[in-house]
Amino acid sequence: MSRVRVACVTLSPSNAKDVLRLLIIIFGLFANTSVQGSVPWAWLNRELTTLERREHELRSALAALPAVHAPQSLEHAGFHSGMAPSANSVRWAQVDLGIEHELDAVVVVPANLSGAESYGFPLRFRVDASNDPLFADSVTLLNQTAADVSMPLLPWRVAAKGVKARHVRFTATKLAPQPRLTNSFIFCLGELLVFSGGRNVALRSEVLAPNSVETLPTWSPRHLVDGCYALGLPVQLDEVTSNGWHSRISKSADVTKWVQIDFGELRDLDEIRLIPARPRNYPDRFGFGFPHHFRIEADGRAIADSMQANIGSPGETAVAFRTPGLAAQTLRITASRLWERSGDYAFALAELQAFGGGRNLARDARVTSSDDIFSNGWQHEFLVDGRSSSGVLLDEATWLSELSQRREVADELALVSFAHAAALITAQTRAAWIAGGVLMIIAAIVTVAIIRSRRSRYIEMESLRKRISRDLHDEIGSHLGSIRLMSELALREGSDSESLEEIHRLAGEAAESMRGIIWLVREGNAPKLNSLVEAMRHSAATLLKGIDWQLEATTGDNSTTASLDFHRQVFLLFREAAHNITRHAKATEVRIRVEWKPKRFRLSVEDNGCGFDADAVTAGDGLANLRHRADVLGGTIQITSEPGKGTRITLEAALS
Repeated sequence: MSRVRVACVTLSPSNAKDVLRLLIIIFGLFANTSVQGSVPWAWLNRELTTLERREHELRSALAALPAVHAPQSLEHAGFHSGMAPSANSVRWAQVDLGIEHELDAVVVVPANLSGAESYGFPLRFRVDASNDPLFADSVTLLNQTAADVSMPLLPWRVAAKGVKARHVRFTATKLAPQPRLTNSFIFCLGELLVFSGGRNVALRSEVLAPNSVETLPTWSPRHLVDGCYALGLPVQLDEVTSNGWHSRISKSADVTKWVQIDFGELRDLDEIRLIPARPRNYPDRFGFGFPHHFRIEADGRAIADSMQANIGSPGETAVAFRTPGLAAQTLRITASRLWERSGDYAFALAELQAFGGGRNLARDARVTSSDDIFSNGWQHEFLVDGRSSSGVLLDEATWLSELSQRREVADELALVSFAHAAALITAQTRAAWIAGGVLMIIAAIVTVAIIRSRRSRYIEMESLRKRISRDLHDEIGSHLGSIRLMSELALREGSDSESLEEIHRLAGEAAESMRGIIWLVREGNAPKLNSLVEAMRHSAATLLKGIDWQLEATTGDNSTTASLDFHRQVFLLFREAAHNITRHAKATEVRIRVEWKPKRFRLSVEDNGCGFDADAVTAGDGLANLRHRADVLGGTIQITSEPGKGTRITLEAALS
């Protein structure tokens, strides 16, 4: 049978389909690999390795940056521009810092109304700084007007690199669509912070916005610089219980209560920050205890008033006041309208901060109050311990810078992840082409194998037909020719019992030859060896008539098969041996033994006849035919005989 060898694997028509099916399954498994398991594809697209390495670096960088807190919906949402009919309308808001400052950075925080997304942030914008209020001469700190941005609820830090300026302007050059309205565009900001010397010098500055909306308490140009934004407090969360300071409970809101810190000496103060409380046992009460009306006094002088500043509800965000040039030893916060708790009223703060020279000078200052409650979470010292109710307070400028970096890293990670997915698709596409090519090659090989196999079977059948034709000619033809001659002789000479007996014998042999040939044709391409034994048994019954014969078969696997040609050669060899015994041996007993083991076959025919001298035999004795058939089988034949001692013929051959 024809075989085709590819990559040291033998393919034949019997297993080619299985190989093809296996390749399809393997390709299917590769095609279903997820992005996280894209390593097997790297050999098809080297870019995958680089992208995966960068993706890992970015994820590690994200893990090292501050976490994003849940956004807050504040009363003071921020700044809202007037509506425009086109996205390409230009709108701007400008902050007057009062004096020229050497700028460290400008930070823009998106506005938020509800949910986790920014609200109204412009798609394209520019940030400029100048000492001229008309910006006739200005420095562009950031130009983001070439491409649209997708802004999450995270800050955008713009490095100023020491630029000196008094005015900072944010210009929106492509507005955001107004939600739920068509052909209406806006831009909104939650907060604009300008850092110089580590502090926000834009806090409660003058804001100029020629086209803006003021719908209090939510939107106002003043809310752009009030220090309140939806990101919450700059805090590193932990599980330490330190709520802050808490006054005694009052039955009326209109009761005056105060708390005071003493630095011990005169200090120069640039900024004062009040941090609202949010105790762990009241997690849903943002701005716990923060008074509705209060004033801040420095050594008895009022420096800030909530009525004038229009503070509103701060939620969980700092309430800050800039105090440049202020020198004081004591700071007192006096509440004149208390916060309603649950049918009663109180005044509470998580932390009081006072910054000067870039440091919080309130740390470890002495705290006194009009009255107070002392408990596990409320203590005087907790008001100046550098903590909010939920964790350690961080430097605002550093915290916003790291959140801005988080936005940049997240944006790059999104791009890298997209590029990774595209590269993976490219690798899978290449794999599909390669697999398709391999499948086509395999299909071609299988087709060639099938064609060659069919051709081989055709040639084999042609050869078999020729051999059968030759057998018919040699076996049946010679017998029929002899019968014809004998019958003619009998007709000429009259009745001759000896001639008729010879005719009968020849006719029987011809019939037996015909049955053997028909058996060979009927058995198919690969008959079982058991069938060969039965055929030999039937043939012996005819050829060895009148002789005591026995056929013994010792088999291995009853399902063992061999090629049709193997059966033919063994069967004809056996008939030749039996025919010789009948004609020449004058035997009275014949013992036939057939046995096979895996891949080996053995036939032994032994008689008790007259025997012969093996060295003196001629080709006419028929032994040459036996040797020829043994050679065709690729086996060996051993003929053992002596005059008067019978003959033994033994064939050994490999199964084929």
